[in-house]
Amino acid sequence: SSFAVDVAGYFRSREIAYSSFSGRWRGGFNLSNLGGKINYDQGGQENFIPTNLRFGGGFDFIFDQDNTLGLTLEFNKLLVPTPKDFDGDGDIDADDNAEYQEQSFFEGIFSSFGDAPDGFSEELKEVTWALGAEYMYQDAFMVRTGLFNESEEKGSRKFFTIGAGFKFKAAQVDLSYLFSTSQVRNPLENTLRFSLTFNLGEEFIND
Repeated sequence: SSFAVDVAGYFRSREIAYSSFSGRWRGGFNLSNLGGKINYDQGGQENFIPTNLRFGGGFDFIFDQDNTLGLTLEFNKLLVPTPKDFDGDGDIDADDNAEYQEQSFFEGIFSSFGDAPDGFSEELKEVTWALGAEYMYQDAFMVRTGLFNESEEKGSRKFFTIGAGFKFKAAQVDLSYLFSTSQVRNPLENTLRFSLTFNLGEEFIND
């Protein structure tokens, strides 16, 4: 058994008046699965749980009271150390694995920023990024699109999405379709998603 926590933060500025529109900045982070190792089978070795760092920011273009365009950029990195050749003999053997397992989850988080075999350039390839845009009309109708990118050496997940949403009083309906733009087949490609949300007792705050 193990215990894990999440730490998150979010910031949204007040509405700022520019020459031809108003705007609002957004930013946030989420550090998830902070916790000790876990055994997935009886008698097996302890494994790191998928500690993950996600952070990003965005800007809302508020053209008038009916029309808003929001742009968001997000980055994501897995904070799990990479197994490596600790003794430098050219092979990752049982001794290397034993030393790898001696790392605590806390040590593993920090070592994950500098343990890629090919150095900093490979560390950057371990970071995925996503870019999204949402147009909203009268806070009731939304049109969305987005891109997701992962290095070809780290999984090659590359997606493009389009979607729409409609809000009526306490209910919201969302629909999206995901295309894969990678040459590597992925079970998520050509996925249609539908969701229905109810907001009960929601308090609206207008800046």
